[in-house]
Amino acid sequence: MMENSNPTSTWKPGNDAATASGNADADAGAVQRGVDSAGSALHSTIDKVADPARNTVDRVATAAHETVDKLASNATHVADRFSEQTRWVSEAPSRALDCSRSWVQDKPLEAVGAALALGFILGRLTAR
Repeated sequence: MMENSNPTSTWKPGNDAATASGNADADAGAVQRGVDSAGSALHSTIDKVADPARNTVDRVATAAHETVDKLASNATHVADRFSEQTRWVSEAPSRALDCSRSWVQDKPLEAVGAALALGFILGRLTAR
């Protein structure tokens, strides 16, 4: 009669399902730990990559804001100068009139002579 030739075998009836269930639970726990470890490693890698990118974006945004502020300041300066020049040009006729009035009041004979000379020249130019 033949006996079991494998002395290390400890098979007992009814233990296969419990052993398989225990191994499956252990395997599922190992898989879960592996997934958690991989997820943690990926999160760490993403943070390592994202932090320099955030710093770069912050620096670029700051530089862009400073550039816009400089442009706005320069535009305001140009607008102020333009406004000043426009005011000066619009006031020029009244200044010329005031200057002419005071010259005529100070030197009436010269003003009459200049008016006659100017009238004579304009008359000659338009007569042709």
